[in-house]
Amino acid sequence: MTAFVIAAALSISQTATSLDNRFDDALGVAGLSTKTARFDPGILSLYGQGDFASLYFKTLHENPWRAPFYMEMNRRLLAESAPDPGGTVSILSRLTGLGSRRSLLANPTARFEQLASEPGALTKALQAMRSEGLVTNVPTSIAAPPEVQRAAALMVYAALDLVRYRRAAFAEVADLEEAYSRETTVQPSEDDPQVFQELVAFYRLVEMNYMYAAAQDMAAAVAKAQETVQTVAATEKYGVQIETQWGRIVLSGGGDSVHEGEELFVLIDTGGNDTYMNAPSNGSVSNWISAVVDTNGNDKYLSDKTLTESNIAAWEGRKEGRTLPGPCSATFGLSYLVDSRGSDRYRSHRAGLGSAAFGVAMLIDKEGDDLYDSYADSQGFGKFGIGVLEDHGGDDRYLGFTQIQGVGLTGGVGAVVDRGGDDVYIANDTLIDFPSPQSALHNVSMAQGAGYGYRSDYLTGHSLSGGIGILYDISGKDSYLCGVFGQGTGYWEGVGVLWDERGDDRYQGMWYVQGAAAHYAFGYLEDLAGTDTYIAEMNMALGAGHDFSVGMMLDRAGNDTYAAPNLSLGAGNANGIGVFADLFGNDKYTTTGLTLGKASEATKGSIRERGLCLGLFLDLDGTDTYPPASSWAKNGARVANWTDRGPFPPESQVGVFWDEDR
Repeated sequence: MTAFVIAAALSISQTATSLDNRFDDALGVAGLSTKTARFDPGILSLYGQGDFASLYFKTLHENPWRAPFYMEMNRRLLAESAPDPGGTVSILSRLTGLGSRRSLLANPTARFEQLASEPGALTKALQAMRSEGLVTNVPTSIAAPPEVQRAAALMVYAALDLVRYRRAAFAEVADLEEAYSRETTVQPSEDDPQVFQELVAFYRLVEMNYMYAAAQDMAAAVAKAQETVQTVAATEKYGVQIETQWGRIVLSGGGDSVHEGEELFVLIDTGGNDTYMNAPSNGSVSNWISAVVDTNGNDKYLSDKTLTESNIAAWEGRKEGRTLPGPCSATFGLSYLVDSRGSDRYRSHRAGLGSAAFGVAMLIDKEGDDLYDSYADSQGFGKFGIGVLEDHGGDDRYLGFTQIQGVGLTGGVGAVVDRGGDDVYIANDTLIDFPSPQSALHNVSMAQGAGYGYRSDYLTGHSLSGGIGILYDISGKDSYLCGVFGQGTGYWEGVGVLWDERGDDRYQGMWYVQGAAAHYAFGYLEDLAGTDTYIAEMNMALGAGHDFSVGMMLDRAGNDTYAAPNLSLGAGNANGIGVFADLFGNDKYTTTGLTLGKASEATKGSIRERGLCLGLFLDLDGTDTYPPASSWAKNGARVANWTDRGPFPPESQVGVFWDEDR
């Protein structure tokens, strides 16, 4: 282990331990500790229900006080995985409990790279496909730069090897064509239990471990292919197209091209301002793998030609086709898009831009000021799969409506990792296409780090646990805007995470936002540095947990401003746990209602009255400004706000306000 890694590990450990100690100190005011301030598993078992809960959810929900430590570890792993997209898939897959680490002992693509370096490698790779009945005609000569041929051969060889993993994943599915058709046309319906049961029965048959293993190797192969063709001049002209059973192989360069995405296997384009239609995507069961590598130009990746100039919000056709495969989507397969240069436009009314269902999709944009414009199920979306949108630099805009910008549904992980630039994240709350039950004037955003499950306790009783949603912005002055559910939010055994590492940032949302969760879930927001502004307008925000959920919000540095509603800033409701901590800076708090370390009363005459409800507020440094009406909230004050005392502190409803005026 290098000295740098050792130092980093020690720093992480010391930070987490220090906060653990503060948690214990503050909880002690109410006779609690990190060992006792937890959900009673007996009471919880009578309420919480859901199939396919993730390992990460179980770990966090069992001991919420270790969340900052677990979050820090995984955040650091993702921060260091930029040159290794296979490693990113590995990190995210292990959060589900179905992951592997393919590069632990050796480079899993070394054999493919060796084969691709041989003379005539692409022709030999195509001949290998022909021997498997996947190609009818192999061209005698291929008029494309040698680097492009090597890169294409590498991806073909990798796919020939990894298809066996894909077969294993769906080995128990009797009719894959029918299942694919259902997945791209039907959404789970609370009104049709027969259709719903057919979907759940299918869910149980798929073994995603194999897909995640294959996805790591293929991600490494695509990354190597991109590196191989990077030196090809943008002006070098060539054009090759080869038909295979898995889709077309297209090699193109030297001009502006239009590429149709239906049934595309491998596409390499090294020049021009290009337009891609629904590419890459798994357009059919046989088109199980689709990869695009583009090295130059200001490109467009679209789901419909109308979107060449029109944005999603202005287009009347945006509501049609949500379940269909869009640009950089994976459905029962693998999909990769790597764009090396240029300021690009990504627009999709379909699932896309790093969206996966029973597969893995990765969109990696290396540089440029980019626009990501979506409708739903997009921009880092996963359902029984992993969807990743990774942007390495530039001032980018992320626009959409619902289930976007890092969202995981059942069995899935969705992640956005933006590694640099001043970025804007907007979940549209002006055009109300998805009115919220909390307020019909606002959309259900379920965005910007959201884990979302399917609730059926009041219907059939067959609920499905949420997945894992992550939005990680590493640097820049960023802005986040959403409606209901967003910015590190969880619902129904889901985990939603928003990490922002550096910059003066602005967060604005309505209800269940900024480290908030409902119904046995976990919501987490952590901002590590900068002078930040937080605005939540309606309810449940900034470290608020509802109904056996944990909502946790940490701001580690900066002179910050908080405009908070009822049930906020360390508030527990209906046996939830809400935790808020600001570690450094002179901060200003404006808030009313049940806030600043408070907990609501449990339902009397029910089992819930013996369940913990907890709100914890910590401000660990600085001279802070609190609202005059909150008489308990003062610099240097350490107060237990009892709502109802049970026989023991862990069977009570209580809030703690803790301010260290240093």
